[in-house]
This record gives sequence, C-alpha cells and structure tokens, in this order.
Amino acid sequence: MNKKLKIKKKFALDWLFEPLEENPSFFSKRMFGGLAAYFEGKMVFVLVEDAGERVWKGKKFDFDIWNGVLIPTERDFHDSLLKDFNGLIQHPVLGKWLYLPMSTPDFEETAQFLVVEVQKRGPRIGIIPKSKK
Repeated sequence: MNKKLKIKKKFALDWLFEPLEENPSFFSKRMFGGLAAYFEGKMVFVLVEDAGERVWKGKKFDFDIWNGVLIPTERDFHDSLLKDFNGLIQHPVLGKWLYLPMSTPDFEETAQFLVVEVQKRGPRIGIIPKSKK
C-alpha cells in the first residue's frame, strides 16, 4: 500500500522563534497555512509566507498581504505598537491584528525588537486563544 507522505512546509522566518524556544512554555503549531507561536499561554506571532497576493475585496495593496509576521494583539494596543515599531501596519484582512510585511525595509530589526518585547512579557503582544468546546 502506497501512502503519500505529507511534506510539511518549511518557514524561512522560523529563526524568529529561536530566542523564545528557551522558555519551556513555548510551542508552535500550523494555523491557516502559517506557523503560530505560543509563549506563556498566549499566541504571540503567526508567520505567513505566501508571496504575491496583493488584492483583497477589490482593493490593491503595494505589499504582499500574506507574507510576513502577524502580531495578535488587542485593538487597545494598536496605537502604541504602531508608534513604537517601525513598519508595523494594521493587517488589511485581519484588522484586529497588526502585521509586519516581509518587504518592510527594516523587517529583520523590527521583527527582532518584537521578539524582545515578547521575551520581556510586554502585555501588548499576544492574545489568549479561545478554548475549544
């Protein structure tokens, strides 16, 4: 009996999670074609790497809308995060979350600063996932 093996997609950005992996609470899991990171009970990032998609509901964007890092956060924290981290924007599809497109000029530096914010247990980044019934 031949069974086709599912080949799991590798994520070029998974290096972002390395500093968080030292914490025993850290884990990652696949979500909507991306890779979600959990730290101390909160979902803190979702990597999305699907270059080329730039249109949503007839509106065209000058960046890939699913190629970068989604930052799950509460709307109350949007303004302060947008002010403090270069290149962050409100995601055009998931407006409740922020987004750092991979095409951002200071992408790596900003992404690393976001990871440090999570390591410092800053309250602005991350959401507590809803439990499954």
